[in-house]
Amino acid sequence: MQLIDDIRRRECRRFAHAWQSWRGGSLVPQRHNVHIEDIANLLHLVSVIEIVTSHEANFRLAGTALCQAMGIELTGLNYFDFTTPEERDARAARTCHLVDHPCRSHFLFPILYRTGRTVPTEILTFPVWPDNPQGAAPAIRNFNAARGRTPGGSDGRIRPVALARGFSIH
Repeated sequence: MQLIDDIRRRECRRFAHAWQSWRGGSLVPQRHNVHIEDIANLLHLVSVIEIVTSHEANFRLAGTALCQAMGIELTGLNYFDFTTPEERDARAARTCHLVDHPCRSHFLFPILYRTGRTVPTEILTFPVWPDNPQGAAPAIRNFNAARGRTPGGSDGRIRPVALARGFSIH
């Protein structure tokens, strides 16, 4: 898996290896191949998002680290609601693309908290097919926040993550 070479955090690397073992020789693992016990000590960093429609992607599971960072319980909420109206369609399209064209995604970016603290963040997203082909396809997402500071864009400025009105990261 070429992606492994780009992954920086040990926890993300362990998650990627687990997904790789779940899929075996298949392009994408089916739900029954996912063995949560393989990532039990990473669950506080993991969320499972079920793609219901092109406008609805619900958190089926949200790890405690993500919920604590957001300051709310995310389970049952629509993932697409956590962006600005201007970015919502692009986020929905990217997320649905991960399911329609099975692929992994890897993001590295700083999150600027309201306290002024900046946390470098690495996120991996992997698709998992449902056992029932007619079911919705959940995407498993690993959220991993490291400690410390990191520059933002190429100009070194930190840019806050845009969230929908009423949501903020604590």
